[in-house]
Amino acid sequence: MLTNEQLKAFTLEIATFGNIPISSRDCGIGCIYCKVHTDPVLCRYPKIPDISLEDLFLGFSFVNPTVKYVRLGAGVLVAPHSDPYLHPLIYDFIKHTSDYFTTKTVTTVTTGSYIEERNLDFLNGIPNFAVDLSLVTMQSEREYIIPRSTRDRVYHLLKYAPLNKVTLMFTGDLDSLRKDLDLLHNLGVDQRANEILVRRIEHTKYSQLGLNSISDKSINGYEECVRYLRVFHPEVVYTVPYLTDAYRGGSNEYFIEADQRIKMLRTKMKLGENESYDLICSESSYQYFSAAFQENNNVIIHTIRNDLYGGSTTVAGLLNMQDICSQIPTGNVKGTLVLPFEMYNCKQCDILGNHISALQDYYNQEVWLA
Repeated sequence: MLTNEQLKAFTLEIATFGNIPISSRDCGIGCIYCKVHTDPVLCRYPKIPDISLEDLFLGFSFVNPTVKYVRLGAGVLVAPHSDPYLHPLIYDFIKHTSDYFTTKTVTTVTTGSYIEERNLDFLNGIPNFAVDLSLVTMQSEREYIIPRSTRDRVYHLLKYAPLNKVTLMFTGDLDSLRKDLDLLHNLGVDQRANEILVRRIEHTKYSQLGLNSISDKSINGYEECVRYLRVFHPEVVYTVPYLTDAYRGGSNEYFIEADQRIKMLRTKMKLGENESYDLICSESSYQYFSAAFQENNNVIIHTIRNDLYGGSTTVAGLLNMQDICSQIPTGNVKGTLVLPFEMYNCKQCDILGNHISALQDYYNQEVWLA
């Protein structure tokens, strides 16, 4: 049974991210990008036990009706990095969740290490269920990144499992990426999966030490990786670390969402054209938004480094009150403070638990989320 503190974290994860965390069991695979035991932000949230079927049904009521996917297993903040297939009732959970959310796709994010081959017929028989497989890579770097890798099982899953998304990590070696994509093509994964995604490897100051060198190689070679994908694998989706033309084409929704946000802000600002605005941007979007508002004399753009997490992260969802207040003196904010909505969860708290009202009080200015 979940305690009150565990239940609060459980429902917060579901309502904010659409993930239903089901266990905090240590997966034991040893991925070098896992920071579950070292990240002080994650340590703010209680570990949850294996949830019951009753807990699962309760969790259904917190799923936002507008989400397309319902994910069972690891959360973003609650029970992160645990493999869903460690839960003894996972196959029952998948069936119940798929039956309940008939118009949504139910997924599990996993390395595949604990999926039992004998259950693949069962999983293939559920029309709205598919696996998000974190393949990472199948080349020589695999065992460095995933020390207790299960190659034979993963090959079997690539051939026979119901696949929604297969994620590859660009390790900095373009030849390895070519071989991985050739493998997926030869196994017919490009025809069976809804998406093949290539990710840049990120790190933070809380990452395991072995990650930084491989992350640096990934980051330094990522533009070349993207150029290769555009020419030879235009069907492959890639992550967008910065809103620049170098990354257009793979995940255009990032640019579409940014353009929609800019349009909305211009409309809203036009209604208060005599007011001034201080627009907060992460490093990933600063140049894009600066160009969009360069003609607006009443808009000041502030770029905020992800100091809390440091390393290579640039995303707006990791911004927080601590980083903003340490980088922008109160006297530098003259107007309405405009913040990326990704900063805040469904309770309007940032990743450190600071409510949006605290930032409003600190700067003594109205705050918008956009």
